[in-house]
Amino acid sequence: MELMHPYIIYIGLPVILVLAIVTFGFNKKFKDGKKVANSEFIQDTKYYKYKVFEFKACRLVMVISLALAMSFLLFILARPFKTSKTVKEIHNRDIFLCLDTSGSMYEVDLEVCEKLKDFVKGLKGERFGITIFNCQTVTLVPLTTDYDYVIDVLDQIETSCKVALGIGGFDYYDDDYMEKYQYIIDGTITYDYDSGSSLIGDGLASTVFQFPDIQDDPDRARVIILATDNELWGIPFVDISEAFALCNKYKITVFGAAPEYVVDYFEYADYCKETGGDIFTLSSPAMAYDLIDAVRATDTSIIYETDIQITEYPEKLVIGFAICMMIHFLVSRRIKL
Repeated sequence: MELMHPYIIYIGLPVILVLAIVTFGFNKKFKDGKKVANSEFIQDTKYYKYKVFEFKACRLVMVISLALAMSFLLFILARPFKTSKTVKEIHNRDIFLCLDTSGSMYEVDLEVCEKLKDFVKGLKGERFGITIFNCQTVTLVPLTTDYDYVIDVLDQIETSCKVALGIGGFDYYDDDYMEKYQYIIDGTITYDYDSGSSLIGDGLASTVFQFPDIQDDPDRARVIILATDNELWGIPFVDISEAFALCNKYKITVFGAAPEYVVDYFEYADYCKETGGDIFTLSSPAMAYDLIDAVRATDTSIIYETDIQITEYPEKLVIGFAICMMIHFLVSRRIKL
């Protein structure tokens, strides 16, 4: 048994022992009342002897029950507890899915989101986040280990893409379905003609700075899955070369997911490879699976986190205290003290 405040026992038990000895160990002399002469006859009767025995037995039970009750109370005050340790395996990796939600990317976004759900279900402690961008970037899911929530968001993105593509029984012109489509549109466009579209550098750079402790924890593995066709329209604040330079600076691996046709494919592929990543296109039937296998291969280190749980268990002591006090009360009433 472990105690939070053991000093209460060290002080309290000797005090209880002394009180018990003082109360029961010494016979008190008769001081008050009147003495009765010729009481020998009464003392020799069975009834008198039984009553004396009953009194002494009850007094002994009273002292013991009170001492036990006080001991139980001391242990309750000392707060007994037990500790249990659980070791969790946490993979030292953060992953962001960065989706270009312009009209030319719905097929790729759909493929990636469909296949990523099984990947997310198999994560063990890695943090996962989702950003979407067009002419502006929106963070749908900050880095989290709430995989159920991540999968729910992937489902909503998948539904939006199906509505946009008009597949799976979804009607783009139905008002109810249009609301589902707006899930990947709201916040990413401004409806300003000069705002542009597929501002890839802005989307990637914004995602880079979604990683917490990016400077203080350089050893943590960080991955961005960038889904875009590299078809820039407009003038971004950060061009793609500057965004990839940030990824190299902070050691973030970028894997590209793209349709069969990619603008400046070789340049885009070189940018990804410089970070340690690669590019995957729909020209391969296994594009999404190849991408996921490549992401899995980046998991280079594991953290073992020990979680110590402290549980107090005073229930049995409280029951023991209550029983002892009940016995003490009943016996004291028996001898009318």
